[in-house]
Amino acid sequence: MKTNNKILWVIISLLVLWSCKDDVENTKPLTGIAVTPQSVNLVIGSSQQITATSVPEDADPNEMPFKWESSNTKTASVSSSGLIQALSVGKTNIIVYGRVSNNIHTTIPVTVTQVSVPLTAIHVTPESLTLTTGELKQLTARPEPENATGVSFIWNSDHPDIATVSINGQVYGKSAGLALITVKSGDIEKTILVTVKQPPLRIPIGSTSYAVDTLNYEEVSQGVKWFKFSMPEFVNGFGTLGKGLVVNLLEVDLTYPGNRIEVVPASTATWGNIERPSAMSARKQKEFSGTSNYPAAVINGDFYLLSSGNSTGYAYINNRPIGIEITNGMVVQTPYSSNSGFIIHDDGTPDFSNNISFSGKVESGGKSFTLAEVNGYAGAGELVLFNNQSNSYPTDSAFAWSPYTSTMVSLSYPEKGWRVNDRMEFTVTAVDYNIETTIPAAEPYKGKDFNGQGAILVGNSFGNPEQTLRFADKPEKPNSLTVSDKGNYWELTTTGSDPNSYTTGLTSSVTGAPDASFSFDYQSATSINDFQIFYGRPSAAVGVSTGENLQLVNTGIDPENESKWKTFTHELKTAINNHQWGKTGHTFRLDIGNGTGHHVLIRNMKIKGKTSGKDSKTFLSNLSVGDKVDVAMDIKMNGTKQADKHLHIIGSQDLLLKNGTPVNTWNEVHPRTAIGYSQDKKKIYLIVIDGRQTNYSVGATTGQVGAIIKAFGAYNAANLDGGGSSCMVVNGEIKNKPSDKSERAVANGVMVVVKK
Repeated sequence: MKTNNKILWVIISLLVLWSCKDDVENTKPLTGIAVTPQSVNLVIGSSQQITATSVPEDADPNEMPFKWESSNTKTASVSSSGLIQALSVGKTNIIVYGRVSNNIHTTIPVTVTQVSVPLTAIHVTPESLTLTTGELKQLTARPEPENATGVSFIWNSDHPDIATVSINGQVYGKSAGLALITVKSGDIEKTILVTVKQPPLRIPIGSTSYAVDTLNYEEVSQGVKWFKFSMPEFVNGFGTLGKGLVVNLLEVDLTYPGNRIEVVPASTATWGNIERPSAMSARKQKEFSGTSNYPAAVINGDFYLLSSGNSTGYAYINNRPIGIEITNGMVVQTPYSSNSGFIIHDDGTPDFSNNISFSGKVESGGKSFTLAEVNGYAGAGELVLFNNQSNSYPTDSAFAWSPYTSTMVSLSYPEKGWRVNDRMEFTVTAVDYNIETTIPAAEPYKGKDFNGQGAILVGNSFGNPEQTLRFADKPEKPNSLTVSDKGNYWELTTTGSDPNSYTTGLTSSVTGAPDASFSFDYQSATSINDFQIFYGRPSAAVGVSTGENLQLVNTGIDPENESKWKTFTHELKTAINNHQWGKTGHTFRLDIGNGTGHHVLIRNMKIKGKTSGKDSKTFLSNLSVGDKVDVAMDIKMNGTKQADKHLHIIGSQDLLLKNGTPVNTWNEVHPRTAIGYSQDKKKIYLIVIDGRQTNYSVGATTGQVGAIIKAFGAYNAANLDGGGSSCMVVNGEIKNKPSDKSERAVANGVMVVVKK
């Protein structure tokens, strides 16, 4: 039994020794002792407590409690806890030592007088302070008069997130900005301005590192900082416009309550569906008045479409965005020519996807119909919903963009508000049958205005299932071939490489047709094995290829000989389903081989479509006032339906910074606008770079913008509209120099919202 007890005590002793060993290994040596106050003036009979702390704070605890002594105990004594007692007129030093390290000590001068001497002022050296982030500097305070009694200095910083101050006046720079350091004793105080700057910054772009000059800095709101800086030696790589680049950047810290990002559509009260960013800012300030929110900043957003009066033959709502646009769960635009977008989820976190898709459905009375678009073109047989963000200019109305006789159903506002990825319930308030519309919209305007409705559904029947096409100079003139109109046929002769010619645009849509084909009769002097067809939107030079080499056989040329005419037919179902092709205005491009020497005759060029008999006009015509209508608008990212109901999404032109790597998707130098976020998604960065201004700001490529925004903390960033549209407005003031000399009106913007 005794043996067991001995073994137990040995084990306990070893554990204690091991624990002590760990404690010794984990402690830090004492390097100094900080005291407050640093000097003392007392009247006989008074006392003063000295506070002493170890440097570092986690120094060896065996050094404490500290040892205290007075060099003249007749003048003043000191207790073991640092309490000084004034005994007689004179001077002495109070010395505080480390208990183990006697060589580590701090001295506090003490003056004892017969009577109280009031403090009249505090002098601080230096009187102002400039330091960089991460730098530590000392402020020294002294009383006036020097023999003032009862002096005890207390230090404070009004912006500890910018600069902190210790109990003995050491100032530490934390982040760029301005802070006021105050030292106080009783009712007397002194304030010192402290400026904290970022250390000299160099931004690597490619193989070159550029020095950065800070031109301006402002803390717009808690967690929102605006920087303006230049890179004087920057060259754009194309040898144009000299040197220099001027950048405006906003950093938004999303961890601060109330800080968020929103998408702002252009005001519907403006002509052409466009608005200047400064006007967006002013409008939102009025909307937010009386609330706790404030629009701190706005930048321009997505690229916008052709105007409705364009010469391509393709009718579309004036200046709508290219990509998807959603504001607080309200769909303003479904994707048009771009499926990429910058996203703000319901919880405020940022995201990006280059595969955003929309699908919609309208249900009533047990029947349903696919919703093709929101605020978009109402093609043959399609059902389109318009809300009050479509536009309001009468001769350019959304409801004119349908070449068909339409049924239009007015709806109430949705129960519980607009939202995506959810079922919204509306009530039918009016039904208008057989509304005639024209392209372009003609006066007197024939269509339907909102008059307070929440939404309007527009439904059409299928258009002409058979259309005759011709060769045309739009969207481009024939290339490397001559096209002669012979009345009953066209004669085509190739004269150079890559010969091609465009057809006229479609006069009605075949996107809703379950089957369609393109055909023509031809004669050819040679066999052509590399004949191709391209499906093109009006604004596209090429479009989507058939993806295969088609054939025209050698028939010989004799237009009067009917036996020599052959018929070429190409099925279009794949193009319609896979390439979203076939709306009014879309064209074909015929590539007639790849060189000279071809001679081809073409006649009876047609497109034919079959109608299913199911059209949206019939579906809407079955509705009556008072009926309930359910509408679902689902948003998918990379094929996955989202749970967010109040998304903000703005279309963008792919990433220019991807997972920390700059991506040069657009190797041209222009003014640029971009938006990005940090790897942890807690910070968002909005950047506007000026360009097209000689020896001031020469413009940048997308890859160069990616490198710059990365230097400030971004991990992913998306390209927005650039050129003359690039604009940054902070607190209602334009901060950059737009290349047009004044800001452009744009389709939408990105807004920084903060708490007042």
